[in-house]
Amino acid sequence: MKTKIALGVAALALGLVAVNTLSPVFAYRGDATVKGPNYTEERHNANLSAFEKGDYKAWTVNMSGRGATRFVNETNFKEFAAAHLASLKGDSTLLNAFRAKYGMGMRQGNGQGRGMGQNSR
Repeated sequence: MKTKIALGVAALALGLVAVNTLSPVFAYRGDATVKGPNYTEERHNANLSAFEKGDYKAWTVNMSGRGATRFVNETNFKEFAAAHLASLKGDSTLLNAFRAKYGMGMRQGNGQGRGMGQNSR
């Protein structure tokens, strides 16, 4: 009986640790104003410059295959850039529409809350 109680308490503690550890990682998804776990000011500023100039190549080099690069291509980059810039100003309408249109973060077999391979490179 004591063993079952001890195992139950250990499982509960492990679950609480996992929730507290993972919650900050998932908090930034869908909100461009929240800094993600791989945020650096240098990369952020380089991305802003690429968005403002419509420079897809600079953005892809800066992102090194992480994040939205699986969904954004040269054809839809200007749409993504405009949506991202609007979301930084507090209007997430365009970004949400982009995400829905291209299945970005919509659990369609890609990622499903498992980090989506962002730290594998």
